[in-house]
Amino acid sequence: MYIYNTTFMVSPSLKTDFLSWLRSEALPRLVNAESPARAPRLTLVADVPGDPEFAAQACSFAFQTEFESKDDASRWAETYLQPVVGDYTARFGAEHALCFATILEEVPL
Repeated sequence: MYIYNTTFMVSPSLKTDFLSWLRSEALPRLVNAESPARAPRLTLVADVPGDPEFAAQACSFAFQTEFESKDDASRWAETYLQPVVGDYTARFGAEHALCFATILEEVPL
């Protein structure tokens, strides 16, 4: 299994607006009947050890979805995620909203 992780960082003042946008506009576009993405989850970085100012400077959310293959994850990113990231940047502004993505491969323990 592969997990596509997209980390969204927003100014603390935009946290409520970001969550509203993600839930009402972005999520239905990212995970739906036509999308191969499954098991969406959202986490908030609660603390960065050694950086006591982190929470005052940014809210960092990790949005993750699962895929059967790395190719499925890459195609999903091109088709579904890229347009949403464009809307995210346009809505919140490049100076207040950043994001980056990684594809994770599950490794049995």
